[in-house]
Amino acid sequence: MIEGSPPLFMNLASGEIKTIVWATGYRPDYSWLDVPVLDRKGRILHDGGVVEAPGMYLMGIPFLRRRKSTLIDGAGGDARDLSAHLAAYLDGSAHAQ
Repeated sequence: MIEGSPPLFMNLASGEIKTIVWATGYRPDYSWLDVPVLDRKGRILHDGGVVEAPGMYLMGIPFLRRRKSTLIDGAGGDARDLSAHLAAYLDGSAHAQ
């Protein structure tokens, strides 16, 4: 449930905050992925987001195609680049049937 008038700022000097959790060491875990596309370190093998498994693409990882690939603004450019590849793949698989 969303508050009717949520706080819009916090006074960090007030002493109300007692604990800060600093999360470091995050890394993706693709062990659930049942497709043979992982390297020996568990990362997805790809070329600019195009994965070796036909029709499989990757978005939102650091430096996918740009430095800003993990940001919403960067993901848009990556999506435009990958959409041409995806359209060609879909066009080719439609003709293959």
